[in-house]
Amino acid sequence: MAIAVAIHPEPFGDPGMAYSIGGSFLVNVAAALTYREFRRTPGTRRFAFILPSYIVPVLCLAAALLGFRLGYNNYVLLAGIGSGVMFMYFISAMQRPTSGRKIYLVPGDRTLELMKELTFLNTEVLRKPGDLVFCADGAVVADLRQELSSEWERGLAHAVINGVPVYNVKQVRESLTGRVQIEALSENSFGALVPSLSYLLLKRAIDFVVALVALVILAIPMAVIALVIRMTSHGPAFYRHLRVGYRGRQFETLKFRTMAQRDHDDDDLESQKTLENDTRVTPVGRFLRKARLDELPQLINVVRGEMSLIGPRPEALALSRWYDEHLDFYEYRHVVRPGITGWAQVNQGHVTELDDVYVKLQYDFYYIKNVSGWLDLLIALRTVAVMVSFHGAR
Repeated sequence: MAIAVAIHPEPFGDPGMAYSIGGSFLVNVAAALTYREFRRTPGTRRFAFILPSYIVPVLCLAAALLGFRLGYNNYVLLAGIGSGVMFMYFISAMQRPTSGRKIYLVPGDRTLELMKELTFLNTEVLRKPGDLVFCADGAVVADLRQELSSEWERGLAHAVINGVPVYNVKQVRESLTGRVQIEALSENSFGALVPSLSYLLLKRAIDFVVALVALVILAIPMAVIALVIRMTSHGPAFYRHLRVGYRGRQFETLKFRTMAQRDHDDDDLESQKTLENDTRVTPVGRFLRKARLDELPQLINVVRGEMSLIGPRPEALALSRWYDEHLDFYEYRHVVRPGITGWAQVNQGHVTELDDVYVKLQYDFYYIKNVSGWLDLLIALRTVAVMVSFHGAR
C-alpha cells in the first residue's frame, strides 16, 4: 500500500493501480496458503517451495489481467509480489526447525521402531508415566492403538491438559516419511478407504483439459522425437505395452520406444524388468528415459480416461501379477487411475525388486490416503525437478 501511494498520490483513483494492488495482495495470500499446505507434506524443506508456491497464483493473475484486458502497473505488481516473497523467506527463517524439537516416546514396539528408522529425530524414551511432567519442552509420541496401562493413559491426559502435544506414532511416521505402513488398509481423514469422489471427478476433468492442451502444444516436439527414433534405430517410434490400471482393468500404454526392437511376451516376468544400464536401451532411448520424455505419448491414455496425469504408476501385467502374489493389499493401488508421474516416482524413482516395490507401495498408499489438489500440485512441481536432475531413471 505504501509503495502504491508513493508511486501514485491517489492509487485507488486509477483502476490500473487498484487492480495491481488487489492482484498482488491476492497472489500473496494464495501463495501463503499453498506454501502452508506444501509444508504439511513430508519431504518439503523450509525454503525450497516458497517460489514454486507463487507459480500458479502469478499465472492466474496474469491470465485474469490479460484475459479481461485490465490495466495494471508493473512496478506495483513487482514490488507487491516481491515483498511478499521476501516476507515469506523471513518468516520461514525465523521459524523453529521441527527436526530439532525433542520428541518423547512412550515405550512400545512401534515407537521404538520409529526411533530406529528415523535416526535424525531428537528422541528420548520415557521410563515411567511420571516422566510426562517433564515433557513441556517437546512433544510426546505414543502408540494409541496398543493397550496402555491406566497410569500411562492418565499421564497422557494430564500432559494434554497442560498443553503438551501428544501424537499417535502412526500419524507421526506417515507425516515424516510420506509412506503408509502396509499392515492393514489405512483409512483417510474421512474414515473411508475410497478417496474423495468429488475431487476425483474434478481431477478427471483437469486431466482431460490439460492433456488435450499439452498434446496440441507438444505435437511438433513429439513428432521430432518420433522422427529421431525412427532414424536412429530399427522399428516403430511408439511402443505399446499391456498394463494393469484403474480398478484392475488392462489397457495398452503408449510410450516412445526406447529399446531395440524385439518381440515381447507380456507374461514373461524377467523381460518386463528394466535393469540398471540395461543393454537393450538405445542411446536416444537412454536420454528420453532420463528426461522422462518417453512418457509423453501417455497423454493420449490420459485423454482416453485410462490414466491420470498424477497417480500410482501402472505396472506391466506380469509384474503386477507377481507383486499381487507376494505383497499384501497390492491390488488396492488400483482404486485410483494410474498416473504418468506420482508420489512414489518423485520420492523413489524406478524400482522392480520386491523389497523396493514394497516401499513404493507404501508411497502409493500414502498418495491414495491423502490425494488432494495440494498434493498433486506438489508432485507436479517435484516432477519438473526430477526431469531436470534425471533422478531415478533407468
